[in-house]
Amino acid sequence: MKKFIKTLIITAIILVIISVGLFIGINSYLMPSVVQANELLLPNIVGLNKDLAFKIIEDLRLTPILVGPRFDARFKEDEVIFQKPYAGTYVKENRRIYIHVSGGEPVIKMPQLVGKTYRDARVNLERIGLFIKNITEVRSEFPLGTVVQQEFKFDSEVEKGDSVSLKISVGPQLGMVRVPNLIAKSEKEAIKILHKFGLKLGNKSYIPSPTLLPNTIISQIPSQDNLLNIGDSVNVVISKSNR
Repeated sequence: MKKFIKTLIITAIILVIISVGLFIGINSYLMPSVVQANELLLPNIVGLNKDLAFKIIEDLRLTPILVGPRFDARFKEDEVIFQKPYAGTYVKENRRIYIHVSGGEPVIKMPQLVGKTYRDARVNLERIGLFIKNITEVRSEFPLGTVVQQEFKFDSEVEKGDSVSLKISVGPQLGMVRVPNLIAKSEKEAIKILHKFGLKLGNKSYIPSPTLLPNTIISQIPSQDNLLNIGDSVNVVISKSNR
């Protein structure tokens, strides 16, 4: 009797092991092959132009859904930057495939940096996605550490991620002044303006002008905002009558 019970138990254990093995085999190998026979393996379309990506998806009898555009510096305009479901996923026919497309890099308006401290300029640039490339130190009447010139003019268009060169003041050299604007001033007015800055009127050239009054300054050397030593001269070209 004991021998019979022992044999029965062993038989039951063997049947359980066989059942578990069959379940694992069916679940791991047979069922996936049956299910995948009716599904498609989704290819990788990231980095492709959206038109090509749409064609690939449609040829697989799937439904592409455009998402975006959104800005991404890593991809050119109209390139696919993300797909969902991911590449390598098995999907059924007519499944919606969401395709995220790049809109290229955004255009940014250059801020006004001249007159700001270097720290403020750097913060303003980094806040909008721009960076400082080169810094040149120059003499000027601006306080130490002030931006006196920027590579791109205020309000000009630049791309996000661009780098900007700046000129930073190290302060004025003792006895230097910035040249004032003399254009469109009369000779007498120019002399008074220069005197206030400790400068003198230098060489004068005369050319006829049909549009300007006689004795009107047409051009100057050095031009406005250049630095000169006190006592230096500014040369000018002055209009004269055609007669």
